[in-house]
Amino acid sequence: MNRFLSCVLGSTLLAPAAFGAGPTTAVAPGAPVAPIAPTTPAAAAAPADPAAGIREVESAVRAWAAAWSARDVTRYLAAYAPDFTPPRGQDRKAWEADRRARIEEKAAISVEIDSLVISLKGQAATASFQQTYSADKLREKSRKTLELQRVGGRWLIRKEGAGG
Repeated sequence: MNRFLSCVLGSTLLAPAAFGAGPTTAVAPGAPVAPIAPTTPAAAAAPADPAAGIREVESAVRAWAAAWSARDVTRYLAAYAPDFTPPRGQDRKAWEADRRARIEEKAAISVEIDSLVISLKGQAATASFQQTYSADKLREKSRKTLELQRVGGRWLIRKEGAGG
């Protein structure tokens, strides 16, 4: 499987070379990448090694999916930032109770992530991917986007949505 990550830092883009002109590099998870000089004041706040930031975000997203797949509600909910915005204007405590019930009632859950694209800007990141969710007799494929924020040295989910 070919997986590539894209990283947007200010106006500098890292992406598979087939996507066009400009500075392009294919970035596989865990592969070393030369740091890119910041091109804007916002980019100056980014980690010194953009590839390290990308790997951290990817690790956080995959840990979230693994916790969900393991039906480990405590680890799953810990992936969300204190200021996470639940969907449809739902209260945070009600959202957590709903998620806990929906996860714990399943006999088995599998969450797979493919085509992960990460954009990183300072202490904020966006992760878009194809999610395959299977639980009991249900199987769904959809695009998902997570907005993450670095909080206390960890990447936490602030917002999530379909599409991306």
